[in-house]
Amino acid sequence: MKVAFINSNVVKIGKNAKKGSEIFDYVLINGMKKKKQTLRVTAFASGNSSLPAKIESVNYYSSSEDKYVGMEHHKIFEIALLSKAISMQKNFDLLHLSIGNGELILPFVKLLRRPVVVTMHGSLHEKYVQKYFSLFKDFKNLYFVSITNSQRKPLPNLNYVRTIYHGVDSKRNFIFNPTGGNCVIWTGRAVPEKGLDTVLTVIKHTKKPGRIFPIIKEEYFEWLKNIIIRRRNLMNQAVKIYIDFDVHRMELIHHYQASKLFLFPLEWEEPFGLTIVEAMACGTPVVAYARGSIPELIKDGETGLIVNPSDDDIRGNFIIKKTGIEGLCEAVEHIYSLPEPKYQAMRLACRQHVETNFTVERMVDEYEKVYQEVLKKRPR
Repeated sequence: MKVAFINSNVVKIGKNAKKGSEIFDYVLINGMKKKKQTLRVTAFASGNSSLPAKIESVNYYSSSEDKYVGMEHHKIFEIALLSKAISMQKNFDLLHLSIGNGELILPFVKLLRRPVVVTMHGSLHEKYVQKYFSLFKDFKNLYFVSITNSQRKPLPNLNYVRTIYHGVDSKRNFIFNPTGGNCVIWTGRAVPEKGLDTVLTVIKHTKKPGRIFPIIKEEYFEWLKNIIIRRRNLMNQAVKIYIDFDVHRMELIHHYQASKLFLFPLEWEEPFGLTIVEAMACGTPVVAYARGSIPELIKDGETGLIVNPSDDDIRGNFIIKKTGIEGLCEAVEHIYSLPEPKYQAMRLACRQHVETNFTVERMVDEYEKVYQEVLKKRPR
């Protein structure tokens, strides 16, 4: 089976990818090399990407690295890369698109002579997304893969073929630690919707030691500076908190392993939280607001605790009855107060949950099944 795997051209795809969708691309393509007897993958990406597959590109450098392109003009190069893949479609059995939610391919749907699998990476809640998808009625040759079932809710009538959870390498990288440590950990893009401000507030109220690992976004640098000022104030109040910037995800593993819990109070409807799975693979339970995919990824009371965002936003009947900041603080205190045998049982449950639902091997197998399924539906 010959597959054209179409990546974003914004950044080079490789083991040092930072963004969730690009990490997914690398992990999936890397996992597919073990299927070389049944899958032959050609990757459409920037020419300097590092992948175990033949690479087709329209520019050696990724848009973010090319001084003549940059983020201002990257969309036209993204379209050029997509156009190249479509022009070469006769060389493949199917195309697999992994850019955004598949928006870029919709105007080209009548030019497609091969089935296209689209992995949807973003939120579908924005009104412009729903309006844009409504412009295109013929999705017969497009097969959408949601990354959680909750992601589908705003657009339930697309031609979904399956929900496939992202996977992590739990055998070689994200290794289980049965005992954990004594600190609260948070990592993610340093943007307001990731909840860093709330994390610092919870650490201040609970007086638990914290380890914070933001990924800097230039447009939010001033906002992050204010966060750092708050961190200094916390230190003045004798709350132990450590912060380090742009730490590679592989370097985060030992921090996951040595943490008491991962605090993840999202302020948006995130379709999948890869860092949640990484933490649980290491045995670290998660405390999070019940937004987006959270109730689907965490087993309340078993692999962490889920908290309703407010009294006006009740998403479920969870163990913690308080809401908002108070609920998060109660959840943190609850996990810290667990007797050691019960806490270790929670860590083991986290690991087992990942091994059952979120491994690379499972993800690769599921995508291969999708490929086979859509090819059977293809008209002769």
